[in-house]
Amino acid sequence: AAAGTMAGPRIPTDVKPNKFVEANGYAREVVENTFRFSLKNLGKFAIFGIAVPVLIYKGCVQEFHVADSKYGRPAKKFAMDGN
Repeated sequence: AAAGTMAGPRIPTDVKPNKFVEANGYAREVVENTFRFSLKNLGKFAIFGIAVPVLIYKGCVQEFHVADSKYGRPAKKFAMDGN
């Protein structure tokens, strides 16, 4: 094998690069350089980073309480439960 080449044979492919996929990939690689903090970003963080997980958690806890009452078990204590 010649010095400085990668292992294995080179196999050409018929895949053509998609400019939209390439542009999106580049944008994801440099997001730390292009990100700008704004109130819109803060609102999205508040909704998807805090409110949605809290609502999912409360829904799961409610299901546990329904199952406990259905089968006559004492209610379990959870964080942010209110019981």
